[in-house]
Amino acid sequence: MFGVEIKGIGISIPNKKLTNFDLEKIMDTSDEWIYQRTGIKDRYIVEDGISTSDLALQASREALRQAKEVKNIDYIIMATNSPDYIVPATSSVLQGKLGISAGTFDVFSGCTAFAYALIVASSMIKSGLAENILLVGAEAISKYLDWQDRTIAVLLGDGAGSFVLSRTEDKNTGILDHNVGSDGTKFDLIYIPAGGTKEPFSEKSLHEKRIYLKMQGREVFKNVVSLIPQEIKKLLNKNNLETNDINLYVFHQANIRIIEAIRDSLKIDSSRIFSNIEKYANTSSASIPIVFYEAFNKGLIKKGDLILFSAFGAGLTWANILWKL
Repeated sequence: MFGVEIKGIGISIPNKKLTNFDLEKIMDTSDEWIYQRTGIKDRYIVEDGISTSDLALQASREALRQAKEVKNIDYIIMATNSPDYIVPATSSVLQGKLGISAGTFDVFSGCTAFAYALIVASSMIKSGLAENILLVGAEAISKYLDWQDRTIAVLLGDGAGSFVLSRTEDKNTGILDHNVGSDGTKFDLIYIPAGGTKEPFSEKSLHEKRIYLKMQGREVFKNVVSLIPQEIKKLLNKNNLETNDINLYVFHQANIRIIEAIRDSLKIDSSRIFSNIEKYANTSSASIPIVFYEAFNKGLIKKGDLILFSAFGAGLTWANILWKL
């Protein structure tokens, strides 16, 4: 068994900023209404002609530059819910743009996708199946939004984040433990009704706006704030850790009220949580690598720290990962 080291990190944020005040002009909402309920002030969205793989390419190049001593990438794993195409996988498109010889596959499981992909990539490295993996979370989710639907359009933004993960002889580095789950009976709390095999795209689905992302926000909130603290506590107890033994909690940036509810439930010291949802909104599978990148570059985490990654999203899926830098 081997350890796993994060050798390089990178992010990509679109150029186009969309503020709450911009949204006031196109829908029935206000800066105050959005900020009080979500903690969001701004988000960035891709311009016409820019796709998920374009964002992933920029983030990946930065991560690979940092990890310049890594000469070969065995796999490229992409976490996304807004693929360039239904077929092929966006990781394959990214591989072509990078010109790297590597195996490729996508992980498609809501906002939890990056956490799931991190577990898979880490397991491959720890077991010796791979030495270096480029892991990417990337979204151009704005293309799936109805910009008249304030229940969800105000929440989301585009972006990408990348990790270069590499094998190390220190078995206590990288993923130490995790727990995951899903409740597929609640799949329709966050989903796009049309466009798949259940309800293929049609003129009717377009007219009825069933090709856009839908969410039952209150139900999602209730499920997450009751479930995630329990699951984090289980993981900590299993590893004989107290809440504040974790140096930094890296939460999926869904809604500041969700993060605060989890913090209060677990009695986490506020200094052990970093959030950037005010600047970027919910970037789905890209949110964890983006928030990790900013926390690292602000000096909030260092080699040897214990990190807890926590994600939740459509499915309803969730994952918590105990990680040692």
